[in-house]
Amino acid sequence: MVGDALHVGVAAERVVVPLPGTGCEQARLGFDNGVERLVLHADQALHALAEARFGEPLPVLWSTGCSVHVEYPLGSRLLRRTRPNTIRVSTAMAWSLDVHGATADMAADLTAVRVAVASFHGGVARSRLAVGRPHGLCTIRLSSVKDLRITRPADTPVRLEVAKGATNVHLDGRRFGAVADGLSEQTAAYQGARDRYLVIVSGGVDGLTVQALPDPQPGR
Repeated sequence: MVGDALHVGVAAERVVVPLPGTGCEQARLGFDNGVERLVLHADQALHALAEARFGEPLPVLWSTGCSVHVEYPLGSRLLRRTRPNTIRVSTAMAWSLDVHGATADMAADLTAVRVAVASFHGGVARSRLAVGRPHGLCTIRLSSVKDLRITRPADTPVRLEVAKGATNVHLDGRRFGAVADGLSEQTAAYQGARDRYLVIVSGGVDGLTVQALPDPQPGR
């Protein structure tokens, strides 16, 4: 489903959000009632702002300008989905990701797009987030974490700040088994770098990996 109905909201298995008529340097993808079983990736071949395919129970999606909102019915996270939800976003602009409510079983590959900021206002569990090279400071804000893996390109500095207790935390090659009163660690060259990531967790952590992936070798 495509068109003006997106301004008031539609619930369909497939929804295409057209590119806005005016220029869009930064877009926003927001989930207003949490998200579960989501496959999210940036697609260079996509000729729209976003394309979504949803399983039952269907959420309501609406769009205004460069913002896309997805809202699931209350209680829908307790129901078994027929299949994972898939959202593709355009690589023609930077994106911000904003999730209100809990996030579970998310696999997000945003390596092909610039991420301006990512904010998870509820708990994040059993999820993966892959990001590309930042432009300036990119902040990833988390409420609480259980089994989350964040990957970034090699040689990209990152700082990790955890406000409360944390267990089973990995930052590149370093492991922090149990920390009672928060954690503040960063990789080499973070302080003077222009392009870098800042990962902030305001709550507790039980399983968090922040890892640099090597650049692909030529011919592979």
